[in-house]
Amino acid sequence: MTMKSIGKATQLCGTSLIMAAVLTGCGGGGGGGGGSTAGSSTAVTISGSAIKGPLKNAKISVYRVDAKGAKGSLLKETSSSSVDGSYSVVVDGYSGPVIVEATVVPGTTKMYDEATGADITPAAGFILRATVEAQAGKTIQAEINPFTEQATTAALGMTGGLTLGNMAKSHKDLSDTLGFDPSTVKPEFDATTKAPKNAAAAALAALSKMAKDDDLAACIAALDQAAKVKCVTDEVRNKGLTDPTVKLKLQAKLNIENDSAGLPPVTLGQPSGTPVNPATSLDQAKLFFATLRSNAKALNAVDMSLQTELQAVTNDMQSRTTPVVTSSLDALNVAMRGAQLWKDVLQNPNVPFVANHTFFGPPDAFGNRTILGGCSFNSDINYNVLSTSRSDANYIGCGTNGSAVTATDVNGVETSCKNIGDWCYSKWTTRVRLHPDAATPGKFTVYTQTRKAKYILAAGNTTIEANRVTRVEYGAAFPGNASVLTATWDANARPTSITLAGELSPGFRSDNNGVSYYDLALMTWVVKPATISVLGDKHNVNLSAVVSQVGTLQKLALSGSVNLIKAGALDTAISLGAGSYVQATAGNANLGDGSQEVLLKLKANTANSALLGDFKFSAFQFDKSGLNYAPSQLDFTGSVQRNNVNFFEGSFVVKDTTRATFNEMLPTSALNVHKVSLGLNGKVIIAARPTINLTLNVLHTDAGLLNNTSSFNGQYQQGSLTINLAGTSNNVGQQSTLTSTDGVKMVLDSTKSIYPITFGAANDAVGSFDTLSNKVSYTDGTYEQF
Repeated sequence: MTMKSIGKATQLCGTSLIMAAVLTGCGGGGGGGGGSTAGSSTAVTISGSAIKGPLKNAKISVYRVDAKGAKGSLLKETSSSSVDGSYSVVVDGYSGPVIVEATVVPGTTKMYDEATGADITPAAGFILRATVEAQAGKTIQAEINPFTEQATTAALGMTGGLTLGNMAKSHKDLSDTLGFDPSTVKPEFDATTKAPKNAAAAALAALSKMAKDDDLAACIAALDQAAKVKCVTDEVRNKGLTDPTVKLKLQAKLNIENDSAGLPPVTLGQPSGTPVNPATSLDQAKLFFATLRSNAKALNAVDMSLQTELQAVTNDMQSRTTPVVTSSLDALNVAMRGAQLWKDVLQNPNVPFVANHTFFGPPDAFGNRTILGGCSFNSDINYNVLSTSRSDANYIGCGTNGSAVTATDVNGVETSCKNIGDWCYSKWTTRVRLHPDAATPGKFTVYTQTRKAKYILAAGNTTIEANRVTRVEYGAAFPGNASVLTATWDANARPTSITLAGELSPGFRSDNNGVSYYDLALMTWVVKPATISVLGDKHNVNLSAVVSQVGTLQKLALSGSVNLIKAGALDTAISLGAGSYVQATAGNANLGDGSQEVLLKLKANTANSALLGDFKFSAFQFDKSGLNYAPSQLDFTGSVQRNNVNFFEGSFVVKDTTRATFNEMLPTSALNVHKVSLGLNGKVIIAARPTINLTLNVLHTDAGLLNNTSSFNGQYQQGSLTINLAGTSNNVGQQSTLTSTDGVKMVLDSTKSIYPITFGAANDAVGSFDTLSNKVSYTDGTYEQF
């Protein structure tokens, strides 16, 4: 209930009092009889349910509230409630605050008890109350349960008693604590299993479990379950839910009820404006673990959790191949360069005709360039005959330089190529063929074909082609998978726009296994080279780019999609939204000046997982070798989905903090240290689990074999609980500390089986956690399974 609605209720109360005074002052006269009642003769229906477990055949009575805010005269009563506790009462001739009361009819009333699963006879004197405002001509809901009983008691104890304002305040306090209004939310139980189906039912079942387990010291002496339920209800009524012991025990039982029923966990809150009651260090520790259990389930459960969902996304993305890999980008690059070659040579008579041209990739820090690929003009459609002039330059045949791996033995270990006939290496490339459209300048049909060739050591001084013994094509048969490329240029023959739609042959990916060691027995180095895998059947592409330039900075605006087809079905899809771009210094784009920046408004999805958001690659640098140029920072803002549902929303930033001092060409060591940091901030949303707000900072340091360390710190929040975490990990183990803002601390050490639990600045011992038995033992002799 909001402050605005409380104000409105107070205003209505004042109006009712004024009307009562007016009507009383005009009572006799005009041929009338005795004094009139305050209100109208229009009927008011009050209905709801009386439930601790459901009260069957209880008496429901409605009382007016007198001028002092106390229980007044009886307005109406029914003989009984239904078997599910539901009731309905019609009151004539009254508007204003009322008390609705459920009492036991001796020998008749029964109550279902969730803890024992049996119908029991309520103890003598068992009573439940609720307060509502009766409004003429309306049907009013009034749920009656131990929590509304507590709200009634609280309102009666306020100045003025049961005014509408006090009633609203007591209801809001309960809503703030429980997370729902027990006066309007009907408890729902499964008709067959009697298990709770909503938060209201779970809270009532928790009270029964508190009674059965003797959670409250005042109720231990009660003789039977009925007496214990009455005692727990009385304790809740008299002490309220802000009492630390009542709140602690109720929270613990709520966690169990919600977990077993598959309901979202509820963390008991605190009424706004109400000071937190102090609790003992043991109470704080038990509350810490009661709530931590729910967090642990969300962070490390085996069903639907952050760990399982992140792992599922990782597995999904890894088992399915990525649509955009270097080989595909190289093929696109060569295709565009082939189109540019057509523009520069065939469309410009002032340039000498050259049948072949080699394209180079970006230079390293020393100015050396690697070969990206090359193109040639051909006169025949089979690309066998080189053109001799512009007049017979009908087609453009291109290819990427690709990737090669050396020969290996049956164990995947690199072997040398020494004898005639020995396998030397295998090479994967992409063949790109462009057919210019005679009717539309700048339009090409592009055919691509992925190829693997195996080369041996041949006798004599032979060409590379003579050394090739086998070749396998992937994708469509010759000439390959077809797409249409359209490009436009400005007056200086610089490209201004590019579109590509259709199919590309499948890309291939090189995976470095990183195995390299010196075999003392063989007295030689043992190396396992990279492995190369072809990704699928083909790529369906629909891409467009627009080139613009401001000053020396050139920007390529990107949009479109790339889909990987595998085994005839969609495997993985990537789409780029408007606003995606690649930028660099014009004419100097690959010279390592740090001007490069990439922003991808990306949606990458498989059948079950998706990444949606902005990926930004920036701070491009060379490594220490001067041979590898790459971004040293990645920023992401967006969400991660599993089965079309967000389970992470937020941002993270990854930084290669030693990019300039780390040599990628050498193994990590104490002299060649690689450090990467991660900063994460967001919320984890898991079905039937609490939302967790998470902040995490990690620094990973790789200084060689057996010398990897990580340090981390962060915080996560669920409801009213805040946990700060900090720790380190290395090749030996992991140490971390969890500290609540209430002062409870647990130190986790993977080399030990017992974790101490302390409280306060003095680290007073309050318990321990046994990792072998998953049992939390407290210094008062109690324990619980975590």
